[in-house]
Amino acid sequence: MLVAPRDAFARLRESPTWGWAYLIAATLAVVGTLAILPALRHAMEVGLPAQIAASPQIAKLPPDQQQAQIARVVAIQQSILNVSWLASIVILPIVALVQTAVMFVANKLGGGDGTFRRLWALALNVQVAGSVGGLIAAAIILLRGTNSFDDPSHIQTVIPSLGLLVPFAPHAVAAFLSALNVVAIWQTVLLGFGMIAVARITRPAAWTAAVVMLLSLGVFATIGALAQPHAG
Repeated sequence: MLVAPRDAFARLRESPTWGWAYLIAATLAVVGTLAILPALRHAMEVGLPAQIAASPQIAKLPPDQQQAQIARVVAIQQSILNVSWLASIVILPIVALVQTAVMFVANKLGGGDGTFRRLWALALNVQVAGSVGGLIAAAIILLRGTNSFDDPSHIQTVIPSLGLLVPFAPHAVAAFLSALNVVAIWQTVLLGFGMIAVARITRPAAWTAAVVMLLSLGVFATIGALAQPHAG
């Protein structure tokens, strides 16, 4: 899938296996998550209190209550971080299931002959590329130094993305563009070609489905950015 995707697609069409792909993707995702935990902890300790303090609900509280509430939220977030590596094991099949559902619709609309098993196997095999991207992000973070990040959102933007084209974009726009990074685009290309090769879906339907899945990443990133208080 990483070095000879055309051969991988041919194999998946004939034998849609996914067990090893899931195991490899999950292992790489866990390793990548554990590698960036120190940077995430530092970023939360430095940047999260200011973000929480910017919330209108917190700002109207007396100073002592503000500090107590901020400390409570930071402690909760740090506790979540300690088990965040487990999320990779669960999130991977959930993402793959959503992708499979979208591709199954494209299969019906695009006159493909794909089965749920074929499309599920394709989705999980492409997840390996995403996990490799996570390792690349971890390597960049470690090279820059775990103490060089003062905002959790900055860690999410270490992979080059369309956000580089609009460096002074508003917060929500920046979140949308940052989600469209080179790893996400790489996975989109693999899914597009994969649908055509594995399920014989027509090119318009396959690429429409692939782009929709890519843009959905930006939408979810934007929703998450708008839901969080922003200190500036």
